[in-house]
Amino acid sequence: MSTSVSRHDRLASRLAFIISQLFRGETVYLSALSEELNVSTRTLRRDFNERLQYLDLEYYQGGYRLAASQRPFRTDKDILRFAAITHVTSLFPALDRKLLTVLLDPKIDSPFIVYHTPPEQRPSLFGGFYVLTQAIVKRRLLQFAHQGKNITNVAPYKLIYYHGHWYLAADIAQHIHVFDVMALQDVVMTARGFRYREDLNQRLCEEAFIQALPHYQYIQSLVKL
Repeated sequence: MSTSVSRHDRLASRLAFIISQLFRGETVYLSALSEELNVSTRTLRRDFNERLQYLDLEYYQGGYRLAASQRPFRTDKDILRFAAITHVTSLFPALDRKLLTVLLDPKIDSPFIVYHTPPEQRPSLFGGFYVLTQAIVKRRLLQFAHQGKNITNVAPYKLIYYHGHWYLAADIAQHIHVFDVMALQDVVMTARGFRYREDLNQRLCEEAFIQALPHYQYIQSLVKL
């Protein structure tokens, strides 16, 4: 009897661990679970195929994760990714799940205040900013008016916020161009795509490039002299 109870306890603990990982937004891998839980991959495969069959799972890059229909919520992993994108991560000694618990618990008066200088002019919810975002995601060419000129064949890469301004970093004819988003008019996303360059994307993420944004076009004009 005790052996049977012990076996069921181990099974319950194993399934609880797997489910908790899945609902945290993790992709779980049989080989890694096998080592961590000290069970065979055959047993784990049975867990997924029989005991967890009512969870809507999908096979993704060699592992299992909750299908998109089961992920309407945001996980700690999503929050940490957002923190990295907004460069909040670098402000803390270590931004991990323990610290997130302190930050996100509504019962705790947050011990932190992180202040960002607001934009001089906030982008509208609908309009150019949204079109720029969609063009970057879908990798479509743009056209717009800027300082009285019609600019075409713009391959958009990043929208970057720096010192009170939103900037569009883009590629035009194999050259990097930077535009103040608030100076763009009649922004149109075309149906044409463009060849995405990862090397250029990495360069746009460099700290030196971001710090040069307010003066980038001026620097480029000097180079052409």
